[in-house]
Amino acid sequence: MDVFTNLLPALGDVLTNPWGLVLILFGVIVGFIFGATPGLTATMGVALFIPLTFPLPADLAIATMMALYCGSMAGGAIPAILLNIPGTPSAVVTTLDGYPMARNGQAAKAYGWALIASIVGGLVSWVVLVTLAPALAQLALKLGPAEYAATAFLAMTIIASIVPGQLLKGALAVVIGLGLSVVGLDQITGEDRWTFGTLELMRGIEMMPALIGLLVVPELLASMFQRHGTARLPYDLGNFLPSVREWSAQAVNNFRSALIGVAIGIVPALGGSVGSLIAYDQAKRMDKDKALYGKGAPGGIVASEAANNGVTGGALIPLLTLGIPGDTVTAMLLGGLTIHGLQPGPRLFETSGPIVWNILAAVLVANLLIIAVGMFGFRFFVRVLDVPRHLLIPALFVLAAVGTYALSNQVFDVVIMLVLGAVGFLMMLASIPVYPAVIGVILGPLLESELRRALVISGGDWSTFVTRPGAATILAVALLALSLPNLLARLKHKRGAAD
Repeated sequence: MDVFTNLLPALGDVLTNPWGLVLILFGVIVGFIFGATPGLTATMGVALFIPLTFPLPADLAIATMMALYCGSMAGGAIPAILLNIPGTPSAVVTTLDGYPMARNGQAAKAYGWALIASIVGGLVSWVVLVTLAPALAQLALKLGPAEYAATAFLAMTIIASIVPGQLLKGALAVVIGLGLSVVGLDQITGEDRWTFGTLELMRGIEMMPALIGLLVVPELLASMFQRHGTARLPYDLGNFLPSVREWSAQAVNNFRSALIGVAIGIVPALGGSVGSLIAYDQAKRMDKDKALYGKGAPGGIVASEAANNGVTGGALIPLLTLGIPGDTVTAMLLGGLTIHGLQPGPRLFETSGPIVWNILAAVLVANLLIIAVGMFGFRFFVRVLDVPRHLLIPALFVLAAVGTYALSNQVFDVVIMLVLGAVGFLMMLASIPVYPAVIGVILGPLLESELRRALVISGGDWSTFVTRPGAATILAVALLALSLPNLLARLKHKRGAAD
């Protein structure tokens, strides 16, 4: 009852403020642009917009930044589907089925699934945010470094086994990603690791140059060596959104994936990549048409997009109630809240209740505006498929290089992008999946830091990972994820031989 008592007046304030609605719409549109442009991230967008919000009241300023956050998560699916290039790290999993659907002439349909899943994921996370925030945040506090490390390991085992029949190659790709993630100075001992005496490598390999290099450049190189002629990918804008009957078949997957995203978002530092991976794995296991995953299954798109948009609300829970950012974007939002005189923590709702409820109401409006922006904008986004390949590929190369350079104004980042692009292309030629390597790069620092922290706390006792119930449970699930596909394959083979 208290929720509705506080929320309804706040929602009325937001809806009756034209200037506020314009700012929220502006934030969603800018978020779509940042999410749809490889090299630009939601973190960068929020960081750039914090100074622009100084003249605004606190509720409008934070609402605009949160709208940008929500819009960027939905926009990341656009290049993932159209070009096989994830606009955000959490959209990596969307490429597995989104791009194959585009290749089959269903680009608009694929984004229709992504849009609906994004909206449901955002709304589910918002409901959890306004109703269960304190209790869920307290639960997340009970997780320690051992649980964080085990969760990162679980995500890696899932992505290593996600390609049927290629577990060894998937594991090799994860190891390659982990090797890239440890380049630089050891944060504890200060020793060089794989720097080869290069000063620039001492700061390590940044995530976005690695992401663009491993995912974007190999795809562009492969396109250069393919004969496309004048053919282009077909699409049909007349059959955009899935029907009610089609969506009802994915409803359970949609809500389940959204809740997985919320749960992952609550745990600081995990983020949308882990959420979308776990949700995708669960969707594949539960779907009777498992063979379609990786070839254009709508369930894969729904799972990925519902989860990474569910992370947005989940990540805001520890931010608002405990002052702990759930991911890099909410770390930026924490700075924005502080700058505007709000102190996140247990007393935030007591000291700044009306402002906070206005912000939460604005997040709801932003998620609803994603529908309009997504439906109207995609008719223009999809036109990128009409661009001739001989013009599109060089333009994307330039965009990738400029986006990589803009991250930190370092030419060396562009060199890293090109080198890793060559590595990714060689992996593609050897039929080694690139996605596990990307996940290794993203989660490697988290796995290393939490693993070492857990060992420091336990005095170097590795048994802490099996004596702590949470960590032991997560590791058991990870081992099951690795062994179950092989066990099922053997059983199927034995049944076939018996028949």
